Amino acid sequence: MTQTQQKTHKGAAHNTLLALTAAATALPGINANAQQIAEDFQFGVRHHIYEEDANAADKTLTPVLDRYDIDVNQFRLVAPINDALQLNVDYQHETMSGASPWYTFQLPGEAPKQVMSGASIEDTRIDLSAAVKYAWDRKSITVGVATSEEDDYDSLSGSIGFSLESADRLATYSISADMSNDDINPVDADIFTTRPTSEQSKRSSSYLFSYSQILNKEAVVKVSIGHSRKSGYLSDPYKLVFVNNNLIADNRPDSRNANTLAAQLRYFSDKLDGAAHADVRLYDDDWGIRSVTYDFAWYQNLGNGFQLKPSLRLYSQTAADFYQTYYTQARADGIYSTDYRLSEYGAITYGVKLSKSFESWTLHLTAQHYESGGNKVLADAELENPGLLDFQLFSLGIDFRF
Repeated sequence: MTQTQQKTHKGAAHNTLLALTAAATALPGINANAQQIAEDFQFGVRHHIYEEDANAADKTLTPVLDRYDIDVNQFRLVAPINDALQLNVDYQHETMSGASPWYTFQLPGEAPKQVMSGASIEDTRIDLSAAVKYAWDRKSITVGVATSEEDDYDSLSGSIGFSLESADRLATYSISADMSNDDINPVDADIFTTRPTSEQSKRSSSYLFSYSQILNKEAVVKVSIGHSRKSGYLSDPYKLVFVNNNLIADNRPDSRNANTLAAQLRYFSDKLDGAAHADVRLYDDDWGIRSVTYDFAWYQNLGNGFQLKPSLRLYSQTAADFYQTYYTQARADGIYSTDYRLSEYGAITYGVKLSKSFESWTLHLTAQHYESGGNKVLADAELENPGLLDFQLFSLGIDFRF
């Protein structure tokens, strides 16, 4: 495989970052409440170092074991225009290099093994989004637009949200919607004949309704219900499947509908000068994947502007109906994928964050360790996918107020 050919197998990194950065590397701590306009201009900067552990040698057929290393730089500006209007701008730049899982292969009498994409892949991705919030009385409306660009993937999306506080200011009702249009142009389609030779499109939409309630001066609860739909090209053009002695393209259904139900509890203890955060999220889609996520965190104030936040996340999911770790025979519907992200697995994320507040700025240091497996948490996979990953994430951030 030539260096040019190897470079193109980077779909896993794109999807990994989309899933990871939304939850684990967001810019926390500088967002105004739903109905409030920020009093000060706020500017946040984050630098993240994401490192995947090498694939285990006994689970890999090829000599290449190393996986992705990704550097992420994030910037956010919260700009109050006046007492009723606010502008939020987010920018993110990612650079990635490494190898990714390509397809699984099973030797006679052995468990399936992972075939990696080869030598180092390099790519960059740029995300830019802006949102305007208008607040009046006990209501607010937010309208946003976002764009994402890399060499083979472009995305344009829009969003709108509305929030209403109750007359006693103890409850908040929110509803939001977003839609996106993605265009995929796989590179080297003339070399790899399994890849589409023309531009492919994907459409996505999601809707979320939430209700939050202040129970007392110490506790707040929130419940959210969401629905999302994706349609169009939902396969991964850079992954293959080995079936009947042939390598064929990863091929998934052209639509996916999902529902979510989430609950959150925030509890502050005056005695301990700290706050407990507990979240649970249920997910179900028509591909057959059902998942549950538990998030626990404790925000401990230490005095002199220091705050320590240990956290734990537990995740598990079932496999997609059409997924197999390795196919022993052809499927009548032609739907195939051995992607580890569609397998049954569980994952545990351990995290710790230390913050130090000064008069007009705050420094954040964060570390996370993620490990996954076919039998972790609530998962009970009969055959673990050899491409499941472990990774570390380190972050340095500064928030300014002026």
